[in-house]
Amino acid sequence: MDDNSVYRNLFFEESDDNLQKLNDDVLELESEPENIDLINEIFRAAHTLKGMSATMGYDVMTKLTHKMENLFDFFKSGKLMVTSEYISLIFECLDKLSQLVEDLRNDKELSEDQIGELLEKLINVEKSVDGTATVEAKSTDSKDKELTIVLSNSDDADTDTVKKARAQGYNAFTVAIRIDKESMLKGPRAFLIIEHLEQEGDVIYTEPTADLLENGEFDTDFKLIYLTKGTQEQVEANINSNSEIDTFIVEEFDSSKSISDNEQAETAKPSGTAKKIPKKANTEATKKKEDNKASKHQNAARNQSIRVDLSRLDLFLNLVSELVVYRNQLDDANRRNAATEVKDSLEQVSRLTSELQDLVLKIRMQQVSVVFSRFPRMVRDLARELDKNMELIVEGEETELDKTVVSELSEPLIHLLRNSADHGIENTETRRKFGKPEKGIIKLSAYQEGNQVNITLEDDGKGLDPQVMKESAESKGIDTTGMTDDELINLIFHPGFSTAKTITNISGRGVGLDAVMAKINDLGGSLEMKTELHVGTKFVIKLPLTLSIIQALMVRVAKESFAIPLDVVERVVMIQEKEIITSMDKEVVEYQEGLIPVVRVDKVLGLKNEENAKQFAIVVKSDKQYFAVLVNELIGQQEIVIKKIDAIIQKINKFQGATIFGNGSIALILDVNAICQGKLAKN
Repeated sequence: MDDNSVYRNLFFEESDDNLQKLNDDVLELESEPENIDLINEIFRAAHTLKGMSATMGYDVMTKLTHKMENLFDFFKSGKLMVTSEYISLIFECLDKLSQLVEDLRNDKELSEDQIGELLEKLINVEKSVDGTATVEAKSTDSKDKELTIVLSNSDDADTDTVKKARAQGYNAFTVAIRIDKESMLKGPRAFLIIEHLEQEGDVIYTEPTADLLENGEFDTDFKLIYLTKGTQEQVEANINSNSEIDTFIVEEFDSSKSISDNEQAETAKPSGTAKKIPKKANTEATKKKEDNKASKHQNAARNQSIRVDLSRLDLFLNLVSELVVYRNQLDDANRRNAATEVKDSLEQVSRLTSELQDLVLKIRMQQVSVVFSRFPRMVRDLARELDKNMELIVEGEETELDKTVVSELSEPLIHLLRNSADHGIENTETRRKFGKPEKGIIKLSAYQEGNQVNITLEDDGKGLDPQVMKESAESKGIDTTGMTDDELINLIFHPGFSTAKTITNISGRGVGLDAVMAKINDLGGSLEMKTELHVGTKFVIKLPLTLSIIQALMVRVAKESFAIPLDVVERVVMIQEKEIITSMDKEVVEYQEGLIPVVRVDKVLGLKNEENAKQFAIVVKSDKQYFAVLVNELIGQQEIVIKKIDAIIQKINKFQGATIFGNGSIALILDVNAICQGKLAKN
């Protein structure tokens, strides 16, 4: 991979992050229009995005971001009030910028035609507040001001450094540079100029400070002290080789051309902050502002992270998975041979393997907020498009899932959200008629439960009407004779089924919930729906916490070995045949002063079992209901590596995957939820 590819990939990653931050912050700004700190955050993110685009030479992106940035500047200065119309315009810009990034990612050429309409809208806004004149006036102030090499805050330490350097044969120069007022990217331009100079010498002092220069937080002028063995002419040639420079001065360093703090206050306001801030300037207001800034970014400093190529993590995880298998084999050999001399070493290997496994699983985990954060903006846009009053409430954003699962969650959740907004939430008049609050609520939440994560999406809308489902099904040629209300409702998962009477860009195209169900099943999860007419609808998505390694209870049924995920197991009891009761042709057993259904795994899987064989009842909980799953033998608890199974076996809907025992034999992992719910449906 060449350097340009590395920079491009970094640009795409950083652009995605900045665009997401802008979307989140602008949405928040709509509800907090007076929040100046928030406007400053937005302005910085837009400025960063503009800077990166200009650095990469993507002029179309740079122009659009620059014009959008002017809007934030008007908000900041109070020349423009934050309104929903301006917020919508900004969202249009952000959507277009996202599209431009995708085009670049796909190696498509950008053209100004793509942004022409938006630029016109933004220019009209500028004209309405006379923004163009304001911006130009701001730029010409420094142009009219004479460029000088007088340093505001260089001190004795800088002078001593110059003296020592001169004694070693170096030349010392004071350099003042004025960036072209038309430059779209002052920070990177100043950084490049300094980088070129440092190829031939050392910059020991800058005014303003280096971080302010790199962030572009200065007007047009900056100054520096430069040590080099080159001549003044060579320094001037070096500076002159850079573009976007209006003018510059290079003179031999003279410590007398540095003014004190008092002289500075009496003569002129400096163009930037000096390297060393004088104590007198540290006012209470400045200190308070710095304290607030430090407090605000304290969490960000603690939560440091790096980007890692997912393929490397996958390889890391595969190696750890193999290590777990071999550890289990060692453990099995140790038990069989009673080799006490390797016991201690094996315990250490086991401990280290467990710690390594936990670490790699944590590395792969990602908060669902990565997906959830996109939805408030989406619901806001849907509310405007559908002319409905609705709000999205998000809970449990910090819940973590395997990165592979998180990256695949977006599509099904978008589909469910759009259905809730279009089909679920009623218009204001209808809600008023049924005595509901005018504002409809869609609630998206996530929480961990054992070794799985539950994601729920519920609305307080109209719910599903079985009669409407029946009519829609019959119009599509589906026979509904003898169907119960629940069966009619579940037709919503039928391929191509939709109750929408008209096709819109939101729903009604026949891409139904069957696509959502298929995607969730592919992720090893399940989708459930509960609905009540005129009350609302609730979808529950259950997903495995990790797709790789889980704790399992190893069991034997007949002569076959199986694994049961430990997260669904409540308790294990030995049971005799006489304790099983037959009631209304259903087998049940007493548990916690009640009766729970019995699931005979041998019969479910068609295995031949011995008569009067010893039995254990594994009490599991599936969909808030207990079941007694009968097995013949308990092998023990073990960490297992989940391996994918053939698609044909997967269609049986009784197995989650397969695993390898310590002795090398293969065992299937029972999908206890599917088996229990299948038993319930059969009954």
